[in-house]
Amino acid sequence: MSRLIVTSGIAEKTSPPRRICTFLLSQSHATFPPPPPATSSLENACSPLYKWLWLASHVQRQDLWPLGPDAAHNCAEGDLVLLREKKDTHDGRLVKLQASKSTGTHLGVVQHADIIGRQPRQIIQSNKGASYRIHDPTLAEYVRLTPRLVTPIYPSDANLIVSLFDINVDRPSAGLNTDPPLEILEAGTGHGALTLHLSRAIHAANSPIPRAPAYSGSEDGPEDAVYLGESVSDLQYSYLELWKQSRRAILHTLDISPKYSQHAKKIVEGFRHGMYAANVDFHVGDVSDWISKQRAARRTQQPFLSHVFLDLPNPTHHLPNVAPVLHVNGLLAVFNPSITQIAECVEAIREQKMPYVLEQVVELGAGTIREWDVRTVKPRATLQKSSTEQTSAPSGNRSQDSETEQAARDGELEAALNKGKDEEEKWAMVCRPKAGQQVIGGGFLGLWRRMEQSS
Repeated sequence: MSRLIVTSGIAEKTSPPRRICTFLLSQSHATFPPPPPATSSLENACSPLYKWLWLASHVQRQDLWPLGPDAAHNCAEGDLVLLREKKDTHDGRLVKLQASKSTGTHLGVVQHADIIGRQPRQIIQSNKGASYRIHDPTLAEYVRLTPRLVTPIYPSDANLIVSLFDINVDRPSAGLNTDPPLEILEAGTGHGALTLHLSRAIHAANSPIPRAPAYSGSEDGPEDAVYLGESVSDLQYSYLELWKQSRRAILHTLDISPKYSQHAKKIVEGFRHGMYAANVDFHVGDVSDWISKQRAARRTQQPFLSHVFLDLPNPTHHLPNVAPVLHVNGLLAVFNPSITQIAECVEAIREQKMPYVLEQVVELGAGTIREWDVRTVKPRATLQKSSTEQTSAPSGNRSQDSETEQAARDGELEAALNKGKDEEEKWAMVCRPKAGQQVIGGGFLGLWRRMEQSS
């Protein structure tokens, strides 16, 4: 354990209460010696350094959830558990434990007091003798079983989207880091399902949040819970804001509906005591307006977003505004239920010469994914029918690669578009599934990479 000495130049300028003797610092495990007697002015006592020391003296690091499946824990009041019939593999029911309450089922009533103090996988009985097993809900189960106002992005799709973003973060270093933080924008918060998955992916980049236990007096006598006009809760809030300024990874999530945004915030805060909630900043409004306000507040024209996810009915309206704030090589993901909306994005990017290059378009669905070929082609008026026939003729070789087959179909498309038209060149959209297993998809995801603006 390393011992960190508070120099007289700092400690003598503060006036902490007598109970600040030693405390454990969550990251470095450093201990502070007892401070000198309180002799300083009110102004110094209100300084940010003083407030930080005062709050830290009342804070102990609490692991509110086990770090792994082998870390057993007892269910406590306020926990969220999943009740499932002992011999049933169906989803079950989410229950937030309150000692004085009960949950009614078709097999009787389960008292919450019977669950509190027990561990996951243990069995409890309803008042009719039915057996229920206690489970910790997984993130996937939580997303599927929580009340919803809108259709969520389901866990299998959310996991794929996060994987395609290829997010790689490291735990925060002890030294001063001057690199800009990883910032992700999710436009279209909805239910908050993808919000939770993205926040979990970036969670390791941020240091633990100090969580203060209930206030208690010292051996020297009771202390006032309000010090210099600020209550303990005020100090906790102010230092949560200070902690947010030191985050190394931030998820900005935005929805046009205040109702949906507020509901999604409750969903995010409800999973395992809000362990991923502090990584997320919730916003309400229009995407383009939010970007304009952020650029004005930051007083810079430099890009600040590492990735952008758009789940909007009209994403093409915002693509030009996203480009200036997205880092070069950052990913732009557009999710829509219709492939034609992805095609509109492809066409808008081409027409307006936006600095995006299409990487892939995939159809999301249960079990697997199917990649789509979505691009614009330019039919050539000089294309000869004979060359088209030659290109599209079957080769008899069943192992002919898919690129040759696509070129043949492109030729057929170009010939059909040119038939009966003048020699003016036009653009047409190719929009079809690539070779692969056909599945029923839940939506379409287009992925573009931000490229350097051509000079």
